This record gives sequence, C-alpha cells and structure tokens, in this order.
Amino acid sequence: MLLKELLQEKKGEIVDQWVDRVLSTYPGDTSRIFKKGKDRFANPVGFSVKNTLEELYGLLFDREEIDAIPAILEHLVQIRAVQSYTPSEAVAFAYVLKKIVKEEYRKAEIDDFAGWLSFEATMDIVAHTVFDLYTVCRERLYQVRIAELKSGNHIMADGGCPSALMRKNKARKDELNIINLHSST
Repeated sequence: MLLKELLQEKKGEIVDQWVDRVLSTYPGDTSRIFKKGKDRFANPVGFSVKNTLEELYGLLFDREEIDAIPAILEHLVQIRAVQSYTPSEAVAFAYVLKKIVKEEYRKAEIDDFAGWLSFEATMDIVAHTVFDLYTVCRERLYQVRIAELKSGNHIMADGGCPSALMRKNKARKDELNIINLHSST
C-alpha cells in the first residue's frame, strides 16, 4: 500500500484527529464549545477550523490544485492572527497534520519513502504558506491600528461613545477647576 492510498482510505479519521488537536489548542471550556458546536453562526471558529482543514486535506493529494491552498487557508489564519497566540502557536496547526500522518504511517508499517517525501514536501509548502499569510494578517492588523491612531478613531473604540467622552472631558475640567481654586487660595 502507498502512503497516498492510506491517507485517502483514512481521510475521515485523520481529519477528525487534526480538527480535534487544533481545537484543543484553545483554553478549556472554549475548546469544548468549539468541538461540540456544528452551527456556522453559533460556532464560527469551530466551523471554520473544521471546514478549512477538511478542504485543505482534500487538496493535499492534487498537485494541480496546490495554488488554491492560500485561498483556503486565509480565513483560518486571519482568525488565528487576531487571537492571543504566539506566532509559532498560531501556525502550528500545519505541523499537527504531519505528526498525525507520521503516526498512521508507522502503524500501517508502509514502506513508501517516496510517498512520505512527497507528502512532507507538500506539508512544508502548507507551513510556509500559513506563516506568510499570518505575517500578512498581522501586518494588516498593525496598519489598521496605526490608521486608527492617526485618525483618532481609536478614541471611539477604546473610550466609548462621543457622549461618554464628553462627560469624561467635562469631569476632568471640573476637577482641574477645583484644583485651581484650592491652589489659588
């Protein structure tokens, strides 16, 4: 049996393990919620992880479709780029599949070194693509933050609505007036 045949035969099991391990990177209750929820709107992160990894797994065996990988990965990488992961944690999901496949390869005692090298090369492409996309997402995020600071829109996001800002400014002015009155007497 060739590695490619094994991976196609065990597709469901491997993808389920992959999804489970990626969702396990989220903290306690969050992980459990993401694993249970199947609704796209009630559980957008869990849904995106599952769909992206299933779609990506299907492409790994089709050399003609290798150019479609960035488009498939983009949404999942965007999600992970805004979460509180370190860069290595955010992109690690690409390496998780490699580990799972290595376990299956050893269990099946397959002797398909050429197939393994081909799979490994494809996974390296995926990992590099994930890292590149992550870097682009983070750069875009920082550019948005800089633009907000320059335009003053960060005040809206950080300080609340304009009326709340006006109340804060008035309270500060009143405090300064009281301080000035006490210091002049």
